[in-house]
Amino acid sequence: MMEFYDRSDELKDIKSKYDELSSGELCLIYGRRRLGKTVFIKRFMNQIKGKAVYYFVNKTNKKELLDLLSASIFDQTGESEKFTEWEHFFEYLQKKATTEKFVFIMDEFSRLKEHSPDFLTKFQDSWDSKLSKTKIMFIAIGSSMSMMYDIFMDRTAPLYGRMTWKMLFKPFRYVDFRKMFSEIKEEKKIEIFSIFGGTPHFLWFAKKYASEPLIGIIDKLVLSRTGPLRDEPNNFITMELKKETNYNSILHAMAKTNGSREEILTQTGIDQKDIDYYFNNLSDLLCIMKKITPLFHDKGPKTRYKFDDNLFHFWYRFIFPNWSLIELGNTELLRKKISMDVNSFIGLRFEEIVMELLILYNNKKLKNLQLDFNEIGQWWGKNREGNPEEIDILANNSQSRKLIVCEVKWTDKKTTINCVKDLIEKSRLINANGSMDYIVVSKSGFKEECFNYMDEKGITHLDLDEIADLFERIA
Repeated sequence: MMEFYDRSDELKDIKSKYDELSSGELCLIYGRRRLGKTVFIKRFMNQIKGKAVYYFVNKTNKKELLDLLSASIFDQTGESEKFTEWEHFFEYLQKKATTEKFVFIMDEFSRLKEHSPDFLTKFQDSWDSKLSKTKIMFIAIGSSMSMMYDIFMDRTAPLYGRMTWKMLFKPFRYVDFRKMFSEIKEEKKIEIFSIFGGTPHFLWFAKKYASEPLIGIIDKLVLSRTGPLRDEPNNFITMELKKETNYNSILHAMAKTNGSREEILTQTGIDQKDIDYYFNNLSDLLCIMKKITPLFHDKGPKTRYKFDDNLFHFWYRFIFPNWSLIELGNTELLRKKISMDVNSFIGLRFEEIVMELLILYNNKKLKNLQLDFNEIGQWWGKNREGNPEEIDILANNSQSRKLIVCEVKWTDKKTTINCVKDLIEKSRLINANGSMDYIVVSKSGFKEECFNYMDEKGITHLDLDEIADLFERIA
């Protein structure tokens, strides 16, 4: 069984909702597959001891769904019930929750729409007329993001307006992930997180091979014919969305370009009037993409589309375009391709990790620098010669007009003084008035001349050991 990690805030939230229960609560816990929703709800059931019944909705017909429901209740409570219609089940819930708190959990709730569609309209009627007036906490759990939206959140949905509480499960942040991999060095932590992200199910596999070189972990989990994550992203897209070919094209274009709308349109050939539909589904519905606008942007293209899931980013950058090599069994060539480019890929994800660290230390001191900002992101634009320039992380306090400009380096070489001077020069391109503080982060540390220059200029510098220490303190 998968070990339970973190989710302490979520457990407090749902336990608080149970403790305050005085009338019917229709609760929704939803999120992509593999995020640990079922393990989480079982931990919650352990906290309330015998006050809950759990039912997993199988892919089967109505009669067997009701038979299995009757059996689940008997197995967990000893109560002998024989449901032949959904109304009988709703009567049971009403009886259980009339005077005492009662929790009923339906996992993979969205399957009912396909396998017993009459459940939803009958449940709506029962909830409105009876169940909402009892002490029931009905928890619907769903992994099909599109189906849960169709059931609960669309204005024409059967249960629209009935939900009283919801929890969107997201992947672990890096600060949470570190607890799962406490035994390995920080560099290896960052490597594994950059490839596999914060999805507990993926990390459970990665943890088994954490002592191996990174390319060995990738080989066993993704490249091998028996690798458990070999086609995980593709399966997810196919399961959740129609016209998966267009989604695959968009995700591949995002993986190999800077993610601008123009680049994606050029790469995919999708009509401009249709592209926003796909963008919205990937960002708002599936949460695997995010839209980014640079702080203090000038004229020109503003929005970029970036991956919000590391494994999807890795898969569409390295696996999707090389699927023929995998099918031919020529994984040695693909391993070489990945090894040549993986450092630059990790560098992109390392920027996200550093941004997370700055957010965690906001309104606190990071070494000797007091952080105090109300927006954080990136900046890109053009220099005086018209060439593109980027700043990895930019934070701003719009009231005090103080900016923090941050450069993040993931290379095997020590950072030089020229890199720092280039950062200062780039910062002058930002169309903003106010003071600037600088942070330079380097995986491999700094040359002595660079150290001295930064200390002289009052520039905050962080190496990997300091990054590890800062995360330890804040966890």
